[in-house]
Amino acid sequence: MNERSVTLAAQADLVLLTVEMLRPQWDFPAEGDQAEPYDELLRYALGDAAEISDEAANRPSPRSALAEVVRCANQLSYEDWSDEYWRLFDGAQACPLNQASYIRRDKGTILGDLSGFYHAFGFRGSTVQGERPDHLLCQLEFVAMMLAMASQASDEPSRQTVMQALSGFACDHMHDWLPAACWQMCEATHVEYFAAVSQWIFVLWQTLSDGHQWPSDLLPDNHLTPIVDPDDPYECGAPDLHQIRSH
Repeated sequence: MNERSVTLAAQADLVLLTVEMLRPQWDFPAEGDQAEPYDELLRYALGDAAEISDEAANRPSPRSALAEVVRCANQLSYEDWSDEYWRLFDGAQACPLNQASYIRRDKGTILGDLSGFYHAFGFRGSTVQGERPDHLLCQLEFVAMMLAMASQASDEPSRQTVMQALSGFACDHMHDWLPAACWQMCEATHVEYFAAVSQWIFVLWQTLSDGHQWPSDLLPDNHLTPIVDPDDPYECGAPDLHQIRSH
């Protein structure tokens, strides 16, 4: 396996690790550990970028952001995790994790386009959790699968085909709402762990986007805050706008 393939495979593992952070069965690192269990994975996946922070944007390095997730996880009981998870994502949905909750486009169009991407590359997603196609974790799983597929490509043209499709997916289905979902999670949570996870997701996504040069529009001055219809929590409402704040 050449260096490029190793990098892509490690990035796929890092994205899957991120998915597990928002699932109850995540195996938290041992007490006292910081980012050390993941140093090798970070090095293979991100290289020197793992240590680069953006002070102007108040953005820590990926290694620092991951270390903060691990630190918070070590101080959190499963009961507190579970209660806050339900409040944020399952109950009143203080922070919905579905694209259609943030984007002012027809929900059917979003789901149909996502299904087209998934079908073209044989992606089925997690059936255990029952997540919809526009759920953040489902989309991240697809990104991880595409990175893994690119790492295993038999030749460079095949790799480029996968990476071009992933670039289009990132632009159409991640860039326009992932920052807003991270912002909303940080705003809505009462538990430090979920604020740390929101920061990590944003930092990782920006680092991957920069590294792969995934095209996107400039982030807006405002972030969309979702409004959830209690009769249909996946319907897209007309969100209010709030000024973005640094955390």
